[in-house]
Amino acid sequence: MTKREILHVITDMLKYHLSSTHFVLKGTDSLVQKIPGGVQLLGVPLRDYNPEFVFSLNICIRLDTAEEIFHRFSSSPNAKYQAMSFTMMTRLEYFTGGPAHYKVTTADDVASVGDALSNVIRDRIVPFFNEHKDAQALDRAVNQEERGIDVTLAPSGQMHSIILAYLAKNGDFDRLVAKHRSDMQLAPDVVHPFNHLVEYLRTNSERAA
Repeated sequence: MTKREILHVITDMLKYHLSSTHFVLKGTDSLVQKIPGGVQLLGVPLRDYNPEFVFSLNICIRLDTAEEIFHRFSSSPNAKYQAMSFTMMTRLEYFTGGPAHYKVTTADDVASVGDALSNVIRDRIVPFFNEHKDAQALDRAVNQEERGIDVTLAPSGQMHSIILAYLAKNGDFDRLVAKHRSDMQLAPDVVHPFNHLVEYLRTNSERAA
């Protein structure tokens, strides 16, 4: 099978197991579901070792309000790429509790993986999407409850963290700023997108107050 063919089989398998949701195919390697002010995505990273393929799943959520703030300070001037960014991303391993990369060669292999993942999709991934549709819920997950859930690389992950805290009016905002600066070994007076973002959010909070 070609890469395109195996992707088609994988996404068809996912559509079957997501039949209780409103996820629809987008492109060739992801399924998306609209939420108020954003989108949720189940992506399929796939490696081609013809004739064998290895795939997993990425669980992503985008809040447009968060991304509008983020891209004031991101290094991506292209509107097309800005529209493709996500506020939070986690990997399938978070839901399986262990390694989650699957080797497949045939459609039967994909069906077997789908059977193995059916409970994870139904009992963990779908409820996660249902429960995380706004800044308050994402702030709780990223900043309060689920350490390590967000795998977005630095400094984007740290920037999204404090944006979510700001939007959710999280009282731990200053503590999170200090923690992220410590993790990144970043002094407050260094010219850096994270520091510019902190200044912007604090200024807006003062104005709102």
